[in-house]
Amino acid sequence: MNCSVMSSPPPVSSEPEDGLLESVIEAASKPMSQSTTLPSGAYTDPGFLDFETREVFGKDWVSLCHVSQIPNAGDFVRVDFCGEPMLVVRAKDSKIKVLSRVCRHRGMDLMPSGFDHPDEGNKRVILCPYHLWSYDLEGKLVGAAEMHKAEDFDRSEVRLHEYRSEIWEGFVFVTLNEDIAPLSEKFSDFKDKFVGKWNMGEGKLVWSQTWDCEFNWKVLLENFMEAYHHLGAHMKTLEPFLPAKGCWTEPYDVNFSAMHLPLKDSMKQEILDTGNAGTPFPVYPGLKIDDCLEWWVYLGFPNFLLFSAPDRVYWYRLLPTGPETCQLVTTMILSKDAEVMPNYSEVLEREVEGAINFHMEDMEVCTATQRGMRSVGYAQGRLSHLEEPIWHFQKYLASKIEAARS
Repeated sequence: MNCSVMSSPPPVSSEPEDGLLESVIEAASKPMSQSTTLPSGAYTDPGFLDFETREVFGKDWVSLCHVSQIPNAGDFVRVDFCGEPMLVVRAKDSKIKVLSRVCRHRGMDLMPSGFDHPDEGNKRVILCPYHLWSYDLEGKLVGAAEMHKAEDFDRSEVRLHEYRSEIWEGFVFVTLNEDIAPLSEKFSDFKDKFVGKWNMGEGKLVWSQTWDCEFNWKVLLENFMEAYHHLGAHMKTLEPFLPAKGCWTEPYDVNFSAMHLPLKDSMKQEILDTGNAGTPFPVYPGLKIDDCLEWWVYLGFPNFLLFSAPDRVYWYRLLPTGPETCQLVTTMILSKDAEVMPNYSEVLEREVEGAINFHMEDMEVCTATQRGMRSVGYAQGRLSHLEEPIWHFQKYLASKIEAARS
């Protein structure tokens, strides 16, 4: 585990190994009762990652941060997104923009990874350390020393590239695809049927941790989306109160997947008998007592991951950094009511420790799974009904392959 930001992957340069795309489509086409895992090349082949960078991440919406991370003018979050150095910033008019970190002078990354630039902070201006060109919070060039002899140079015409972005339920999303439909349309049912009742835009991100991981991004995504591994990996942390056997998945939707994680029966009965959720933090305003009887895991395709409880939301920012590596940022978002608890700091410290514990369990199994992908002993395995969201993701991935061919 380390808290540095990894470098972005190289530009698209290769095609997937022979037959790999067809194998993904074949796996996704099977009925759930006959479903299998993907071939190992989907987790190891550089060409397949290049395809994903171009056709998945390059053409869909991806979440970068939560609005509570940048509450004031000048606040920023630095992100490396599949070769694109980005800066999410709140401008002086309080609007949030996603700007390129590439200077319009000689192309330097204004805040390059690996050189002690902070991942979050506040700036009055965005300064290039190379030749001290400076930009305001709108991305406009405001200072360029010793450029007075450059004929017809007009700094008012120079500005950092701005990416198309949208705020959805408190999260800042970006897309490289100028033709894609608005995110509000794509996730309309996702909000109305499921996550909207949390009103996450009013919540506050209170904890985050960065993990530089030695496994393909899909290994973590698939692990996140199934409760089957509660029986093994989370035997002592999650299984005692979120038993795998009772979990079930909503029908497939082209835009998202949702799994119910009911509490164990004795806990549900106690909540119903007392009318008290018994959660460490205040329940999100607007949730009903029936909403306190289960937790949820959500995947908004391609990689928007939420693990939701009545009193908290865990959001994961998951981005590939190579064919067999990724960067994961794990966070916890609470209702603002939590901060007024008399023992808030103590409870938060305890709950963060618990979150790190079950994340460490995931780190072990995901790292070990990636190692298995390189073995001659690997073969595509069968999926349990408790792994239905993995099948949903396969169908999404297959749709991207077919769209690229059309």
